[in-house]
Amino acid sequence: MVASWLASLPRLLIVALLALSLSIAVRADSGSVVTEVSGISGELLENVRLSVSLVRAESLDEISVWRLRQMATDARSEVREALRPFGYYRPRVEVRLDEPETEGDPWRATLRVEPGRPVRVHAAEIRITGEGADDPELKEWQAEWPLPEDAVLRHEDWSEAWRDLERLAERRGYFDAHFVARRIEVDPDRNRADLRLVYDTGPRYRFGTYRARDADFSDRLINRLTIVEPGEAYDITRVDEQREALVRAGLFRRVIIEEERDSEEHVVDLDYQLETRPPNTYRATAGFGTDTGARLQLGWERHYLSRRGNRLDSALGLQQRNNEMVARSEYQHPRGSTPSDFLTAGMFLRREQDNFRFIDENRLEPVFDAFEGRREQSEISFGRMQERGWLPRWFQPVEERLSISVLHESFDAFREARFSEENEALLAANPDLEELLRTSTDTISVGARWRLPNISGSGFHTQGQVLRAHVIAAHESLGSPVSFTQGYLGGRWHHLFGDRHKLLLRGELGYTEARTREMDLTLDDRQLELSLTELPERYRFRTGGDRSVRGYGFENLSTNRNGANHLVVGSMEYEYRVGESWSLAAFYDVGNAFNDLGNPKLRRGTGVGFRWYTLIGPIQLDIASPLDDPDTSWRLHFTIGTQLL
Repeated sequence: MVASWLASLPRLLIVALLALSLSIAVRADSGSVVTEVSGISGELLENVRLSVSLVRAESLDEISVWRLRQMATDARSEVREALRPFGYYRPRVEVRLDEPETEGDPWRATLRVEPGRPVRVHAAEIRITGEGADDPELKEWQAEWPLPEDAVLRHEDWSEAWRDLERLAERRGYFDAHFVARRIEVDPDRNRADLRLVYDTGPRYRFGTYRARDADFSDRLINRLTIVEPGEAYDITRVDEQREALVRAGLFRRVIIEEERDSEEHVVDLDYQLETRPPNTYRATAGFGTDTGARLQLGWERHYLSRRGNRLDSALGLQQRNNEMVARSEYQHPRGSTPSDFLTAGMFLRREQDNFRFIDENRLEPVFDAFEGRREQSEISFGRMQERGWLPRWFQPVEERLSISVLHESFDAFREARFSEENEALLAANPDLEELLRTSTDTISVGARWRLPNISGSGFHTQGQVLRAHVIAAHESLGSPVSFTQGYLGGRWHHLFGDRHKLLLRGELGYTEARTREMDLTLDDRQLELSLTELPERYRFRTGGDRSVRGYGFENLSTNRNGANHLVVGSMEYEYRVGESWSLAAFYDVGNAFNDLGNPKLRRGTGVGFRWYTLIGPIQLDIASPLDDPDTSWRLHFTIGTQLL
């Protein structure tokens, strides 16, 4: 037995050596194999390299020669499969595998590919049947079919197209839709393909009823907040709009809408799951600005006073400059059958130490000392607030406010009688001034205000625009001391260019049809032509300062600095983001408030600035040069947080 085993030993050694030779791995520092593909480029080359085993083997540290040769054999079929999705069914593929010339070098594989002529669409039957055959959005999908006759057959386009159809039908409420036929017949010898896609939509589902279980508000209010009508054709966009309507009501902390489909009645019922928010929100913010000094704002919002959804919003603002105090409050009562329709009643109070000034607007300097006095304003208003869907759906609604207001204003420079010697002399020389230094008026006006917000993002990446407009009018026949009509249009645009560049544009236009009063004041050898509008102080235009025309003092740009009938402001600013939350800016501002349309005397300012975006709001530092004030070379503007109420 031992002799027999010894006789077979040479053959066993030969077999072992053969097995060992087959299992020898190729090792090289530069990789086991390097594969070159020629004859194709672009997406064809990319897909071939992703599909061919020889290419994937480049990342292996070792591989057997036997496996490497098997990969070279498989490469032809792998290339053909990789080219088929692009319409190439009969490519010519040559594969060559070269051994290393020296020890340590990789094997080299060369694939030469001639893709040949692509398969083109010979006939395409694309049909939609059922209730959705006349659906405009499905027709639009059909009109944009990506594989018409004579188009190169791309399987990705085919797959994406029919999947898009499924998704679209789902969004449009065709929940029973299915493909009757979905087939591609390829004739590679003739390089052509016939497509057949028949889609039966079935019936379109309709909205049914809604349920709001355990809602804390009246059925009437929930009905008012429901914008989807029973029997309305289903569209997923309407469900999103319904959810948005409930969120925008400001009554709920969380809003979930679940759909319940009835396949027999072909309806979709909506189940509202609403979590009521806490009734009160309190706010406290602080800020600082070179124009205003320190600022403090306190706010209280009562989101609902009862199950009817009526609400109250109140705020108080205090400002260091002029010891200004502002308070406002507004009550909103739901009206009508739409979510955004309210009757409103509001109150506004302002008190501040103000100056009646005598400025030469040509030289931007005072001619006489100002008279210091207390200015008080109180206003009550009644109106209607609603949202208008005047613009396409991708815009937010236009916020509209219609109101009638009663405004009481007073200014009294004699209350504290802090007159300088020059004040007393000027008053003695010009006794007509007294009626301007002690005033009390009551104005009844009607007005309409519109606001269109369309903004997104935060910090530096805030972009979009906010447009504002108003029309206000009063007439003496209605009990007002003056008649006037005023129109205003203003807007801010923020546009991002890439991740670091931003362009900010701002503009304001205001026009008022109102009388002006001219006075010639003299004292000693000084003289001033004083032009005053008869507008109530609250409706006068002013500009200049941190947030308007930089380089000039706060609200220092107006006729004699006492407010004016008309307004023009424009601003362009470039901002470059340097760090994660800070940026540098360069700007150019122009504008003025004036009474004479023929002589606006626009003032210009330009400069550079620094922006730091923080949790408490933006911190803004600007150094501006007033180009039309030769006596001032530069002015510093610094703000933290938001402006006063």
